[in-house]
Amino acid sequence: MTAAQDNTRAAWPKLPLPHGLGKNSVTAHALARSAIFSTQSYGPKAERPQYFAKTELATTKTSGIKVFQTAGRGLDQGDADVFYELLRRVFNSGQEMHREARVCFNRGELIRTLGRAPGGKTRKLLDDSLDRLFRAEFEFSVPGLFVGKSRLILKMHCREPESAIECEHDYDVLLDVELSRLFDRQQWTILRRSQRQLLSGNPLARGLHAFYSTHLSSYAMGPETLRLLMGRPKMQPSKFLDVLEPALAEVKAATGWAKCELQRGGKNAGKVVVERGIRDNSSASAGNVKVVASVADDAQCDPYDDI
Repeated sequence: MTAAQDNTRAAWPKLPLPHGLGKNSVTAHALARSAIFSTQSYGPKAERPQYFAKTELATTKTSGIKVFQTAGRGLDQGDADVFYELLRRVFNSGQEMHREARVCFNRGELIRTLGRAPGGKTRKLLDDSLDRLFRAEFEFSVPGLFVGKSRLILKMHCREPESAIECEHDYDVLLDVELSRLFDRQQWTILRRSQRQLLSGNPLARGLHAFYSTHLSSYAMGPETLRLLMGRPKMQPSKFLDVLEPALAEVKAATGWAKCELQRGGKNAGKVVVERGIRDNSSASAGNVKVVASVADDAQCDPYDDI
């Protein structure tokens, strides 16, 4: 089912984090720098796409990454939250350097971890996300890392509870080990849970946060490019601008990044500029900026985002 760039057997890497991820998530650059997880809110007015043939998804052109979805329905930021949590559990489970990494969990426990309100509707949303993650299939071309096909979830066993009493584990999930290749050569990024939770009500803000978290420094980018990277190809550019600026402001407030805005003047007028340095209020000179990584209060890992 999978084809790798070389003949080595894939295995989940051990991330060089002395204190582990803690409550934070982790993602591969290839996942966050592509439109795999759309920021579109799907519903009656925006139908979720279904892929029956190989379809290229938007990616950052400078990275050389190419991603194609070949089967399944389009994924969204709610699906990303679930998948990032599964990845976190793989890397925190002690299964590093193993080919297989199973994640067993209870629905209610996972819902609480994700910060979602309990209830039948929430359980249904979680089941739907897991089903989409299981059925989605992709082809990756990531220079120096991986060229081939992969699923996100390779196998999944679901046990329906027979009563209102929660089972110890009602899901047994096996992630596709080929995805581990995307984490080689330090091509991964920590996503601070405290920051992402502050953005839980805005899928565009969550997508922007994941995307820019993968860059220690980024180049000015046109809104049209971001619209495609955020998985909103059918949205009118003018309407995207209406939601882009508030989303950027939310990201800036949640992260404390020095700059995260659509420039109105200067050489980058009309482009989005993000600078991840944190403003140093202790400096005697006003406006001085220290370029350091942001550290969340709940972080249990080393104080950096990119390794």
